[in-house]
Amino acid sequence: MAEKNYTIPINEEFDKYDGCPLCRLHKRFEQHSLEYVMGAAMMEPDVRIQTNLTGFCRDHFEKMLAMGNRLSLTLMLESYLNELDTKFKVAASSSKKNYTQAVRVVERANDGCFVCERAAQTLTALARNVAYLWQTDASFREKFAKQEFFCLRHATLLLRISEDELGVKNAPSFAHAVAEVARKGLDPARDKVSRFCKSFDYRYATDPLGDAAQAAEDAIAWILGDKI
Repeated sequence: MAEKNYTIPINEEFDKYDGCPLCRLHKRFEQHSLEYVMGAAMMEPDVRIQTNLTGFCRDHFEKMLAMGNRLSLTLMLESYLNELDTKFKVAASSSKKNYTQAVRVVERANDGCFVCERAAQTLTALARNVAYLWQTDASFREKFAKQEFFCLRHATLLLRISEDELGVKNAPSFAHAVAEVARKGLDPARDKVSRFCKSFDYRYATDPLGDAAQAAEDAIAWILGDKI
């Protein structure tokens, strides 16, 4: 079992019964990561090494710009751009033997994101803690079952960690509980999509669309979860 460090924030979010609780936890710890990297950690050598290695995705660059701390951001960018210059020089001068590795180093700096990766690691630990609470705390199992839904992304995460965290004996019961909550989002999405598709059949042409007018948007929102 994973070390249990996140029971307080998990219970706080599972007490809200509004949307996917793991989406809210993801947002919460994503914001912590942004504040961390834009604060004093920006000057820590080990953090600078990691940000030079991975960079940031477009979404998190935009969020850091919106935070207003231009000095921290530009200090990080100065180090990141200097490191990129070195990596391009290595790629340009590499031999056949080490060319592939040199290119992969550049790709890592372009495709990675310090905040995404840090938040994903934290969310996996959170998911393990959710499974632990579900197994050990009857009151939490009740809260778990009453959640509005789990989005596909986070239901999949819970299922993925279930066997490692709970073992072969208990994982199937947990998977059943996860699926029951996930279907609370899946079933309405399926119904709206079906009604929208039927509206193009002449037999249903006069039926009001109602909330099915947003069928595609609502289905995608359930599949992907809240925008992080």
